[in-house]
Amino acid sequence: MGTSKGYSPPTGHLWSEAKRAVSSMNRNNYSSNSIEKAVSSFSKASQSNRSQGNVAISNSSSKVLGFADLVTALGLDRALDEIGLQHLKGQEPQKVFEGLIDYFSEGTNSLQQSIADQALQEYMTEMMGNVRSNEELQSLFSELDANTMIQDILIKYVQVSFFTNFAEKINTLCENITQAIKMQERIKQFIRLEISENYKKSNLERMDWNGTQGRKFVQEKCEEIWGIFEQWEART
Repeated sequence: MGTSKGYSPPTGHLWSEAKRAVSSMNRNNYSSNSIEKAVSSFSKASQSNRSQGNVAISNSSSKVLGFADLVTALGLDRALDEIGLQHLKGQEPQKVFEGLIDYFSEGTNSLQQSIADQALQEYMTEMMGNVRSNEELQSLFSELDANTMIQDILIKYVQVSFFTNFAEKINTLCENITQAIKMQERIKQFIRLEISENYKKSNLERMDWNGTQGRKFVQEKCEEIWGIFEQWEART
């Protein structure tokens, strides 16, 4: 997971609370309750500066789903034609994969866009799995479930956002790198389970992923996901 080295997060009492909550995780041996408090505090503290990231991950998600619809309707090669990536036709799956990541990414004009792009890359890497042919790649996109995709990519987005800010602090608090990796995995698992258990699926059969409708839907889901963690105090 990413590092926060060289990044100075915003200041203010909410960020101070978030940093204290992260330190508290270590004192409490990374219990579920302490992790929940830390992620909740981070979500509240980041409200004012995450809009660019929300927009970027929404745009990328819509591009992925729009491309998946094209693959379902036209096949992989014609879908590549439609989005202007004709040069990828007939290339090895890894080359196609790399080209698609570039196409889906929003660029790195800001830290928040970089976070969204890293989340996209991590999602796509897991999505590709053991794909070894363009036929398998075509099947992967044509069978993509929109609800599952949005849920999974937003899990990555929250994880990357959290560790961009606090990976270095967690590494410093842990006794060694082995413990740090173990604790980071525990936090990632908590975020994944919390979102999976609370994500609300919608009927997306008629969603226009190539227009504002799709992007707006994912942006709303972003705030819904952040809101899951912001309810911590109400549940304790």
